[in-house]
Amino acid sequence: MVQQYFSEEEWAVLTQAPMQAIIALTLADKTDPVSFMKEVQAGVKILAAEQQRQDLPPDGLVNSVVSALNEVDLADGAPADSLLLKKEFQILRYIRDLKNASEGRNAAIAHFDKLKSVLAAKVTGVQANEYKGWLLAIATKVAEAVKEGGFLGIGGEKISEAEASVLRKLEDALTP
Repeated sequence: MVQQYFSEEEWAVLTQAPMQAIIALTLADKTDPVSFMKEVQAGVKILAAEQQRQDLPPDGLVNSVVSALNEVDLADGAPADSLLLKKEFQILRYIRDLKNASEGRNAAIAHFDKLKSVLAAKVTGVQANEYKGWLLAIATKVAEAVKEGGFLGIGGEKISEAEASVLRKLEDALTP
């Protein structure tokens, strides 16, 4: 599956979905600024690690999206650590422009609703499930990256109830 089978808008929905998942989980909880930044950083690093995976099926949709994300990163020309920092700032700028966290979570869920429509119209059920599973795995890793509650991340839960709720909403948005 390659980009040529999608309109520009459809391809943008596919390639922006991982970042939307990171944003949704980052905005799930009211956390202290340190935990918030750790979660943004973790999300960017998790996506970067996904982009470096060598075990993706070579002809799959996930691999095509990962290749497209890597092409954008390569075209940027920034060193890897600078690129991570740049992506963190992109997320922070996006979040800064929101009215509130709920707006960001709702936008991510609406994005996943669009994604579901694109997948239903353009790919097989197997390809759609592979892509959905990949996105939900990224979202779950982000949710697990920073303990919520407690004091400065000491104590607390691996996935908070608010994060679990956002994960369920994202999964519901992707379920036919």
